[in-house]
Amino acid sequence: MAQHVEVIRANWSDPTQRKHFIDLCLQEANNGFRSGGTLKPSCWPRIIKELEKLVGKRFNQKQLKNAWDYMKKQYLTWSRLITVMGHGYNSVTRTFDLPTERWEEYLQKYPEAKQFRYKPLANAEELEALFGGVLAIGPKNGSSEGTDNTSSTHSTSMPCEIPISLEEDDNLQRKFRREQTADDEVRVPNKKQKRKLDQIETKVNTVTYSWENLEGPSVQECMKILRQLLTFENPLYFIAANAFCKRKEYRELWMDMESDEERIGWIWSLRK
Repeated sequence: MAQHVEVIRANWSDPTQRKHFIDLCLQEANNGFRSGGTLKPSCWPRIIKELEKLVGKRFNQKQLKNAWDYMKKQYLTWSRLITVMGHGYNSVTRTFDLPTERWEEYLQKYPEAKQFRYKPLANAEELEALFGGVLAIGPKNGSSEGTDNTSSTHSTSMPCEIPISLEEDDNLQRKFRREQTADDEVRVPNKKQKRKLDQIETKVNTVTYSWENLEGPSVQECMKILRQLLTFENPLYFIAANAFCKRKEYRELWMDMESDEERIGWIWSLRK
């Protein structure tokens, strides 16, 4: 007869329980089991099993998914707070030294940030590794379990109007390597391969020309201000950079803004 295991109520404010859960999620994510904004379904049974060994408590999959969503929301709330109110951040206490009226103004717009008024985000570094800088890219069809084809951490890729398939470029290079002769001398590519390389080169040249001939304020001028506000580790950095490359109206608006907070708020409005 199967042994009955009681599923208990989860308490993710318990520091030990919380830390073990985050560490197990990080382990799965680092092993390539991300799926969009969460983990692949096969991860949860493993986490349930390991978590039971570590804390002596049995949780179900729904509880773990709720914990993931809860901590992700906490991190996003904290990240927004850091971005908008960063000048008042105290790195020693890991809290914000802000006037009462400043807090009240912010909490009117973002009431969920109230939890961080007097205490920091628990496990902030681990949650940054788990959720920070992951720019979601749609899952590819036919992707195999254990291979992360769904997200990129601090990705430097900037979508543009002209698609350039780096994957196809890599395939061509691998094909050339396989066709190396015994004395390691590379053969001349055939007509089909050369045509493909010419197409890729044309696309690259077109994009480069477009960047060099943008109207209005230049991308470089906008990026100079952006780098004073954010580093590339922040996912907002690439949202703004991508916007600068797409439309001159965005660049004109950016240059016309008078405060850092106004610019940060605008970048947040671009998130979808």
